[in-house]
Amino acid sequence: MTQPTGIIWAAPIADMGGYGNVTRNYLRALRHIGLPVQLVNFGPIQNEIGEDDIKLLLDYLNAGQDPGENPVLVIHATPESFIGFERDGYYKTIGITLFETDRIPPGWANFCNHLDEIWVPTQFNYQTFTKSGVDASKVHVIHYPIESSIYAKPFDPYPFSAEVKSFKFLYTLAFDYRKGLDLLIQSYCKEFSATDDVSLILKIIAPDKEDLLELLTSYIPDKENSPHIHYIIERTPREDLLRLYSSSDCYVSTERACGWGMPQMEMMAMGKPVISINWAGITEYMNNHNSFLIEPEQELELVHPELQRTRHIHYYGHKWAKVKEENVRKVLREAFENHKKREEISLQAKQDIKNYFSPKVIAEQLKARLFS
Repeated sequence: MTQPTGIIWAAPIADMGGYGNVTRNYLRALRHIGLPVQLVNFGPIQNEIGEDDIKLLLDYLNAGQDPGENPVLVIHATPESFIGFERDGYYKTIGITLFETDRIPPGWANFCNHLDEIWVPTQFNYQTFTKSGVDASKVHVIHYPIESSIYAKPFDPYPFSAEVKSFKFLYTLAFDYRKGLDLLIQSYCKEFSATDDVSLILKIIAPDKEDLLELLTSYIPDKENSPHIHYIIERTPREDLLRLYSSSDCYVSTERACGWGMPQMEMMAMGKPVISINWAGITEYMNNHNSFLIEPEQELELVHPELQRTRHIHYYGHKWAKVKEENVRKVLREAFENHKKREEISLQAKQDIKNYFSPKVIAEQLKARLFS
């Protein structure tokens, strides 16, 4: 039986977004496999990815590895990219992707079925992809790895302005309606007041700062004595982002449809408590022993009307978690007040990420599929 001679990995390898971040973590896992890897980059190189990741990519690129005559082709991107590659001449062709809602967009099943295998990070996506028409025999769950040692070292304090209070909830995101900022801001403002020693830090990437601030302000309830919110609306170098993580007390995500949640995973690796909605991708690695979970309602709801209008092809008719403000408020209050539980779940989270999602552990999952 023939064996693969190497890997051609096509992805936005130097992008700040999720696909780029995950690709670089996969490259750390591939070091444990021993096959030569040739990188094909989609898009620009963004220096904000940080020194560690730039060095990683340069090590691969400068090595000039030859994938040989029988390579595996891996395309790590949205499935629209899959049709740009020929299927012939490879040991096998693999697409790595994910989606956040209760189904995948029309057309994606055909793009996925064009390849030999589709890797998704979660059982949630195994279900959504296969129910949406992707051949179940092609779909395999391969987790995302993370190098815990990057997050275990000490970091300099982040230079917060003087008005930021002692306890800091942090949410980092590129603005999107599925991120649930309306749900978070309304819940936080109703649960806390200016007399509470707490700040909500929102680190957001958005194309138009003025329009975004106007939208976020519209989410704040009309009440006196509102709690403090601090906005960071700009691209942040990786080293500063890690300082921000380290200087915050609790990460909170109210993303109603989350494909995986790399920031949650990174904060857990750092030994920080994390709050998320108990639905979709995060259920692959978050539980009541290592996280604060916001329980959704049993029934789903249609995605935000603005997404259905402006991104019709991807979101029309899709559903995601329905969450009551009172459930968000309850978990925010518990995380703020219950110091003992914060310590317990933080310790468990750090251990779980190190034990089950290290590059060496995920390399075994990769190996099983690459050589099959």
